[in-house]
Amino acid sequence: MTDTAACERLLERLAAARWDDQEAEDLHQTSRGALASEFFRRKAIWANALGITNLWPLAEVALAFDPSVETDPVWLERLEAAVGHQLMPQVRKVVTDMFRWASLGDRPYERFPGFDDPYEPMVQLLERGGQFWPGQGGIDIPIATASYGSLAERLAQAPVPIDPETLARLDERDRVELEKIRARAAARQAGMQNSGEADTSG
Repeated sequence: MTDTAACERLLERLAAARWDDQEAEDLHQTSRGALASEFFRRKAIWANALGITNLWPLAEVALAFDPSVETDPVWLERLEAAVGHQLMPQVRKVVTDMFRWASLGDRPYERFPGFDDPYEPMVQLLERGGQFWPGQGGIDIPIATASYGSLAERLAQAPVPIDPETLARLDERDRVELEKIRARAAARQAGMQNSGEADTSG
């Protein structure tokens, strides 16, 4: 049985994400990196439990949990209509399995009580600045690359807090750093302008 309500909630969140927002990417660089790290950790745990470690880190865990699960393509179509363009191929793959996972409802947690939602960190990553790109040994988010690491490292990794307060503190660091960069750029621009005016008057 498909949990349509869960799919609707996921669609609502993803449709409201700050897609193609350069400022959001700049302001959430550190928190998006933390979310990517937690995403890889959770995917490692699920991949290990489901016996698909060879497909980690971007394993489609919903299909592994239930190979018969199907996702109506209308979910992705509705999301891309809201975004205004087609998503990157790797993002489409991850989002498609997100909808499959949502459609499973509570079934995975009944089988694996205590496990965390494997896709919640990625949902929040997308909410905080849009897409990611395939990188060398990781994903570009962009500005920086979030490394996959090894499966063993991710399985041994302590959980990364992704509560709103923790993410807000990480974002504050980025905001302060961005303000410094902009102030330096403005100072350089003013200096160049003053130099030009001096040359003209001379």
